[in-house]
Formats: sequence, structure tokens, C-alpha cells
Amino acid sequence: MSGNTKFKSISIDGPAASGKSAVGKILSLELKYNFLDTGIMYRAVTYISLLKKITPELASTFFEKRKMKLTTENSKNSLFYENKDITTLLYSKNIDSKVSEVSKKSIVRNNLVDFQRNLAIEGNIVMVGRDISTVVLPNSNLKIFLRAGLDIRAIRRAKEISSIDINIIKKSILIRDQIDSTRKLSPLKIAKESFVIDTDELDLVGVVSEIKKLYEKIND
Repeated sequence: MSGNTKFKSISIDGPAASGKSAVGKILSLELKYNFLDTGIMYRAVTYISLLKKITPELASTFFEKRKMKLTTENSKNSLFYENKDITTLLYSKNIDSKVSEVSKKSIVRNNLVDFQRNLAIEGNIVMVGRDISTVVLPNSNLKIFLRAGLDIRAIRRAKEISSIDINIIKKSILIRDQIDSTRKLSPLKIAKESFVIDTDELDLVGVVSEIKKLYEKIND
């Protein structure tokens, strides 16, 4: 599996807690691709807009202005604001509760999508999110959509945030699903060319293995 340059980009979409990020990280390491979880950018915009009491629209310009910087190498996304690492601050409950609303804003999405496309031009990349195959990289060489049931996703999210209240997590995921799938701009949906993988019965290694089989098959 030697990073074939024919495969410029691999896009992975799916709803909250479907395993996109974890799968994308492992896949990018094994293929020696750059990695981007686009969700971290929307979280950063949300965080900075709250911290600086500015509009999300203004905060979303900070990537192009180099006030916010992002690492994409070695399967790791770290985010810096004015050279300070703010990555761990982006996953609080407060950010969780507000990021979907920020993500709906057209100017924010347009600014971030432009930046994401430019990253894809710079080198081979595995990019994960909710509209990668349909909007950000519609010409991606391999499109994947990960699917999982609500119960499985809630259990996964509970492990991530060390929470035992599954019902609250389920409610949060359902709200996020509703917002993501019904928003007018770049809604969550399956691209016609996407390969759909149900992750309920598969662990991370199993999902990555399925994607690599597709990679090899299409590359032949």
C-alpha cells in the first residue's frame, strides 16, 4: 500500500459518532496521506467567536489570515490560534452545543470550504466530515459514507466524553442529526458515488480494512 498519486483524495462522510475521525486517522497513517477532520475547523470558529465576542463569519476568515493554523500531518490535527495550541479547548460541552448552529452559516461554510479545498491541492489527503463527498471534494477519488445505529453511536460518544448518561447523549445526537440533515446549505447526505459501510458490527480495524479493499480494487 504505497500512497498512489492517482488517489489524490479520499473523502469520508457520516453522522455524528459514526467513527469518521478514528477511521480517517488510521487510514491516513497506513496510506501515508495527510489527514483533516473538517469538524475541528468549525469548532475553532465557534470557540474563537465566543472567546473574542466576534461573529463566526469574521472568525472563519482567520485561517486565510493565518491567525489560526492547522496541522494535517501524521494523522494529527492540532489547531493553533496566534501560535497557542487550543485543540483541547475545542471539545467542551459548550462548543458541542453551539457548533451546529455555526456550521449552518453560509459565509462560514464558504470560507472554510475554500480553505479545505486548498489543503487538498497541496498533497494526498484523507478528509472527513459531513459534506466532503458532496460539496468540499466532489471529485474525490474514493468516497466513503459511514453509517451506524443511534445506540452504537451513543455508546461511542459516551466513551469519548466519559459520560454515563446515554439518554442525554442520544438526545444530543438526534438533535445534531436533525440539524445536519435538514440545513439548506451542504446538508448531510450520501453522494451517489459513495460506498456505504455500516459500522455497527465492525471495529476500527475492520472498517479501515473494508476501505483499503476498495482502495486496492479501484486502483487496479
